[in-house]
Amino acid sequence: MSKPNVLIIDDDSDYLELLSEGLEDQFTVKCAENLSKAEDLLKEHIHFDIALVDENIGTEKGSTWIKLKKSQNIAVKSFVLYSGLATEEAILQGLACGADDFLAKPISLITLNTKLEKLIAYQETILDFEQEIQSKDNVINVSMAQASKYGSCMQLTSKLNSCNNFEEIRDDVFSYLYSMELEGCIAFYPIETTPLFFSSKKGFCSPVETEVMELLKVKPRLFSFGSRTIFNHPLVSILILNLAENSIDTDTDTDIYIDALASVIECVGARIEFITYKNSLIEVQEQIKNAVETTQKMVEISKHHQQEIMNEIVEKIGVSFHVLDLNEEQEKYLMQLVHDALKKHSQDDINFLEVSSLLDLTLQSVDKLKNLNNKPHIIGEDIDDELF
Repeated sequence: MSKPNVLIIDDDSDYLELLSEGLEDQFTVKCAENLSKAEDLLKEHIHFDIALVDENIGTEKGSTWIKLKKSQNIAVKSFVLYSGLATEEAILQGLACGADDFLAKPISLITLNTKLEKLIAYQETILDFEQEIQSKDNVINVSMAQASKYGSCMQLTSKLNSCNNFEEIRDDVFSYLYSMELEGCIAFYPIETTPLFFSSKKGFCSPVETEVMELLKVKPRLFSFGSRTIFNHPLVSILILNLAENSIDTDTDTDIYIDALASVIECVGARIEFITYKNSLIEVQEQIKNAVETTQKMVEISKHHQQEIMNEIVEKIGVSFHVLDLNEEQEKYLMQLVHDALKKHSQDDINFLEVSSLLDLTLQSVDKLKNLNNKPHIIGEDIDDELF
């Protein structure tokens, strides 16, 4: 193990030589008789573990120089100020300038070695502490990055709950991929409809991307090949082209993305199932509405025709009475027939009114259901844009 480097600055050459000889067994020593020579040594990019500095160097102050070097953050780990005056003011001056220790002349070489060794041990303790802090900071940064990725996934699943068509799902998934610096494709497999393929980079998938997704859609829910991974659902597939390449800490980041996208694919699949059901329901609603409206028209036409027939019968019978040679009993009989027919017609009118009322209620129910379907899905609207 190499010796620690010590820089001694003192304008007394005899004292400088004495200190150097006393430290050279435990330290690698460089000496400077003035601050200019010390500056030259520092410019040579020599790293010093300790700078041992006299307070009075010619007309200059060692404490002033230490304070300046501390502000410049030069390559000296620790400073020790020493002075022939061990007054309270001198010690406080050492503290004020940023020195790590203060010594009073004359300096015992044994005491000096002991103090410098303790200072080196102190530096090692500080270094271990800084490394520990840095390690903890790294753990915190990684944890925050992971939390951010999971938070983005949660935000995406919330947005997906508001999607009402494939295009909205595609856009939300691709926005998520962009934010994670991922590149991929998405394929929709609607029931009894032609599959749809989209690329986050080019808009539409290339023939080979389409062929790969068609080929791999029968694979398990999660299938990896090289740096690429496909997530499958009976109604949708998401192919990530740079999952491993994108990760800084490959294993950790890849696991995070896999967990997140495994949840996303289930959410997308569930949303497509809902959209498919909703679209089917809307189609049935339209069919019911058309059937009811057609029935209403037919009822009105039938009612109108029946009224015309009854009016014609009554009119012809009334006209015929004066040309028919009928006795009183026959006239009463015919009038009773007309009366019964009109009575039956009145009952049919009541039935028509009841049917029309039921059809109107059916149309109102269909309209209510249609309005309910048209209302925006509000799940997740209160979630902030940025979770982390």
